[in-house]
Amino acid sequence: MKPRVETLYVHVPFCTHLCPYCDFPKERLGGNRMRDFLRGLRAEWAWARQEFEVIPRRILFGGGTPTALSPSLLQELLEIAPWGEADEWTVEANPDGFGSSKASMLAEAGVTRLSLGAQAFLPKDLAWLGRRHDRATIVSACKASRKAGIRDLNLDLIYGLPDQGPAEWQATLEEACALEPDHLSAYVITPEAGTELTAMIQRGEWHPDSENEAMLFLLTQRFLEAHGFTAYEISNFARPGRECRHHKSVWSGEDYLGLGPGAVSTIAGRRWRNVRDTSQYARSAETGPHPYHEDEEVCGDVERRTERILLGLRTNAGLEEEALSGHEECLSELVQKGWGRRLDGRFLLTARGRLRADAVAVMLI
Repeated sequence: MKPRVETLYVHVPFCTHLCPYCDFPKERLGGNRMRDFLRGLRAEWAWARQEFEVIPRRILFGGGTPTALSPSLLQELLEIAPWGEADEWTVEANPDGFGSSKASMLAEAGVTRLSLGAQAFLPKDLAWLGRRHDRATIVSACKASRKAGIRDLNLDLIYGLPDQGPAEWQATLEEACALEPDHLSAYVITPEAGTELTAMIQRGEWHPDSENEAMLFLLTQRFLEAHGFTAYEISNFARPGRECRHHKSVWSGEDYLGLGPGAVSTIAGRRWRNVRDTSQYARSAETGPHPYHEDEEVCGDVERRTERILLGLRTNAGLEEEALSGHEECLSELVQKGWGRRLDGRFLLTARGRLRADAVAVMLI
């Protein structure tokens, strides 16, 4: 019997420009390489349908910037597979270059959810992040999405930036909420190996401020909950019933299929990553039987349990206490410190506990 997969991620590695903090597989737009990508994706999709029982229910197109493709190539991407049959289909977009035409194209294809990379509103923050849009562009993109009839709207935001105190960050949250999104993702700026951001730190041009980040994290929790959002994961906030189904599926440990250069899959106890280079991805997908796989591994019971704890602690669903047997003393200590709480047979972290989620996970693994 073929393994059944309902959660899909499609990685589109193209951007109009490369941001200094991003470490996802990506490259600048290039006509021939974009066509290589589409050929490779078709070939990988054909292989996946033979190898697995693929029933798209929760799909996320990420990147890169999927909507950076030209209208004709974007249309090709949207038509490669029956993505529109999914219950939830999220497409990531940047405000610049996203207007009514592409919004309508997505809506007509069946996209139900737009995730817009706003990241910031203040000009100085946008400039430091290397973003090319402004407030007006964010507003325009949101209006285009709503007018086209895309059901859900998420805004991505980043905090912990230089000279960003509580007042500046709250102003950003206020501007975001004024656009009435259904979902907000708020991520702390994180230096990743090989990025320009890490090089800036090494040159002494900037250093993260962990105390300020913690203060802004707690402010985010309080502010967004007061404005009708639930923190259903450390960095993700949704209005009732508008959580991202794709995210929740992955966090709960369900299998998922990743398509595209650099995409990761976890299916039937196996995990692999596609080769990151777009041309090599396309060639290996077409010659078959599948794109070249890097970092292949078998995920045994120990690995899956570790992941369940790491991911479960980040969510408001928490973990079943049965899964944490043998750690009774540790759980009691976490509750006493105000970092955790017990509810109906489950263990959950409080907002202050989520600040220490990775450290708590180490204690419970």
